[in-house]
Amino acid sequence: MDRFDWLEVESSTPTRETKAQIAWQAPQDGPTFYRAARRMRQSGHFKAAADYYRSAIGYDDQNFAARVELVDTLIRAGRVQDADAVSQEAIDSYRQVRQFYASRALVLAHQSKFNDAFPLSDVSVEGGDRSWYSRCVRAELLLKLNADHRFSALELIEEAAGLAERPWECYFLAGWMFLDAGMPALAASHLTEAAHLNPRATICWLCLGDSFRELKFYDQAQYYYQRVVELESSHDVAIERQKLCAPKLFGLLRGIRRESLFQRWNREFDRILKNAEPNPDDF
Repeated sequence: MDRFDWLEVESSTPTRETKAQIAWQAPQDGPTFYRAARRMRQSGHFKAAADYYRSAIGYDDQNFAARVELVDTLIRAGRVQDADAVSQEAIDSYRQVRQFYASRALVLAHQSKFNDAFPLSDVSVEGGDRSWYSRCVRAELLLKLNADHRFSALELIEEAAGLAERPWECYFLAGWMFLDAGMPALAASHLTEAAHLNPRATICWLCLGDSFRELKFYDQAQYYYQRVVELESSHDVAIERQKLCAPKLFGLLRGIRRESLFQRWNREFDRILKNAEPNPDDF
């Protein structure tokens, strides 16, 4: 099974827990559909997020952020063909929007069409453009082309984080791309930063669990999957991955009492949540 198959869910109807995460009335116009989409995305419910993004665009065809995030969401869900259609339509309709060139480049890179992807990425990052997302896409292109480009990718990620209004998204994407590139240690470092900046982003904790599972540190992986369950009690993927880790509990933490260690981790997690400033735009 592909590492990220779980991001595709069967229904776009939010569960009881995900409904509770949407702290406003049911989406009924462009802005509320857009905010709901971002909430679903940060929870890892990518199919629901894509449906909400499409609704937001239906209300406002010039919601460029929704278009960019829709393409990215489809890519993360493994829906490359759908992302291809959306990105092509966006760039055909609005050739002046530089971030659409980044979206298109991302799709082409996931189709291994690097000769076509890099010129579009050039357009998105050159000419004084200050988009953090375009730089993240450029970093992902470099990593997908050759893992030896990781140092250049790291420089681009740091530049992107300095430009981002909400840098947790930048660090999350960095963690995702490093995990996808088979570098779980680098992924974990960036996902940790993303989770500290936005501790309510379920997807960060879930991917942290995946990172430590790849590193075969199953104790830590279980801890992060448990964080997901605490944020969303019916998160089937996190529950299933906890079960996968249970028979493999060994490693550096084997000699430490698991209960006391988890208590310390839980206290730290509670502290992070308490100190996090709620900001609807983070979602």
